[in-house]
Amino acid sequence: MDLALQNKIVAITGCNGGIGVAATISFLKEGAKVVGLYRESISKLSEIFTRISELGLNEKHFMPIEVDINSTTSIQEAIKKIIAEWGQIDVLVNNAGATLETPFLALNDDDFESIYVSNFSSLAKVSREVGKIMMRQKFGNIINVSSLVSERFGRGVSVYAAMKAAVNRLTEVMALEMGKKNIRVNAVCPGVVETSMSNALQERHGQMLIEQTPLRRFASPEEVAHSILFLSSEATASFITGSKLFIDGGIRL
Repeated sequence: MDLALQNKIVAITGCNGGIGVAATISFLKEGAKVVGLYRESISKLSEIFTRISELGLNEKHFMPIEVDINSTTSIQEAIKKIIAEWGQIDVLVNNAGATLETPFLALNDDDFESIYVSNFSSLAKVSREVGKIMMRQKFGNIINVSSLVSERFGRGVSVYAAMKAAVNRLTEVMALEMGKKNIRVNAVCPGVVETSMSNALQERHGQMLIEQTPLRRFASPEEVAHSILFLSSEATASFITGSKLFIDGGIRL
């Protein structure tokens, strides 16, 4: 099925992570133009450039932009570059995030702030600034990458789980407020995904979690990416907004 994503302008935060790389490549395969929002060093995007070359994808359809997604000024400057180059933003994928596995009572103030910034406030700031563009365009699509722990599990990642629950509620309210301008907002909630971020979890509890999962395996980054593309497409999800899509193999059941 044609997802009708050809030449759509897609901005992805955290594009160098496991899900971010998979989403970037998946959108490029569909003919979209992807803005990879990254922080600090472009060397972090080496996997994306390698895969673009190996797959023979159009390298001109990928535009990396360095940005501090916790700085409104930096976000605004990045948006100006996107608009100057491609004129609009059709899809925003809020994928950036980080976790810290520490018992709740052992967390210090800096831990609280870091988890809050990484997983909620930066997402909210990017969504606010891109949302203003989409409201003027009178169209747009925002997909927030949340997590299964927003509703289940969460031991050792208490504040991360709380922030992902906040992302889910923000998703719903954004959908409510922005729908009148033809803007859809949804969230994907992956379970355990085979990325470097989950390596420690897999090593300690992998077999137990697989046994609790009806499909008896973990998700690949590509499976999460395909769910993001599904929600991004007007061909497949044009009447879906304010929803949470779980990609967890049924472990929440």
